[in-house]
Order: sequence, then structure tokens, then C-alpha cells
Amino acid sequence: MENISIEKLNELYVETIKKCGTYLISSDDSVIGYNIFEEFDIGATSFLHIDNLQRLVEAGLISDEIMRKSSTLRIKVLALQQSDEWNINAVRHSSQWMKILELSDEINSMIGI
Repeated sequence: MENISIEKLNELYVETIKKCGTYLISSDDSVIGYNIFEEFDIGATSFLHIDNLQRLVEAGLISDEIMRKSSTLRIKVLALQQSDEWNINAVRHSSQWMKILELSDEINSMIGI
């Protein structure tokens, strides 16, 4: 399998992070559903994978701290996928989701979004 370019990987990483954040709490159900359960879900699995994060660090596009926070974000999301909190209502009301949304905000601010 051929690797995507580092530029494209960075673009997909940034787009993934942008799909998640506390702004979603006040968004309507269709926005939450699309951003979290379609776009962010796929991106977190792929573009927040440690191998891809390491490539971004090696290219100087993200720091070690951003890599650690992004990896933590991915782990938290993957854990929620297997729980009863993988739904729109939980995104708005669950403390676990709030931690994910706040961590996404933090990463977004660190990468300048």
C-alpha cells in the first residue's frame, strides 16, 4: 500500500481535528451526527493513528505534545465506540464526551485552528 503524501496527511489530520470540539454541544443533531459519527470517527481511526502522528512529528508539522494529545484523543474515542455513549445525546451530556470535546479544542488551539 502506498503512503499518502505528508502534505495530504497533514490536511486530513487538521480536517479530522476540526470536526470535533465543544462547538458541537450547541449544534443540531445532523451536524453532530455528521461531524462525529461520520467524519471524525473515520479520521480518528486513520489520521490520529500513532504511525501517522509520528510522520507528522518527523516532518515538523506537529510537536511531540500535540502527538501525545492526539493519540490520547484517539484512544478515548475508540473506547467510547464500544460503549452505550456512542450517540448524539451522549455527545451533549456525557462527561466522557466533554473530555473529548475539550481535548479537541485544546489540540485545535495548539495547531492554530
